[in-house]
Amino acid sequence: MGSLKDETIKYIESENKYGDKKELYHYNCAETLLNASNDYYKLGVDPKFLKAIVPFGGGFYSERTCGALTGGIAALGLLFAEEKPTSNEKLKEITKKWVEAFENEFGSLDCKEIKLVHRDEVKGCGPVMVRAAELLEEVIKDSL
Repeated sequence: MGSLKDETIKYIESENKYGDKKELYHYNCAETLLNASNDYYKLGVDPKFLKAIVPFGGGFYSERTCGALTGGIAALGLLFAEEKPTSNEKLKEITKKWVEAFENEFGSLDCKEIKLVHRDEVKGCGPVMVRAAELLEEVIKDSL
């Protein structure tokens, strides 16, 4: 069955087949986490919605809140948000757990700070996305 990590790696590596045009096929951190979650958890996300997460990458293209975190939050919403009327208590709880686990792992929520410590010279933010996928899967498993 694989894992969310495995699905994440597929997105990270998917651009490699495009050679010198690979930057045109790059998935940012937010896209990667949401697309991988969509595939792994079979969320059936509309392709238009997948486009909506693109500007969350690179910390909103401003090195603010990490895209891996926000992509994961979007996945949690798709997995756990309830139809109205609801107070979405479970979603609130799991989102808090995800944010806490992410911050504990990376020492920050901000792209700029995370890149200083965790970005790899060759793999870029790939290792961050892979570790984030592992954490997200753990948080989800603990909440099911």
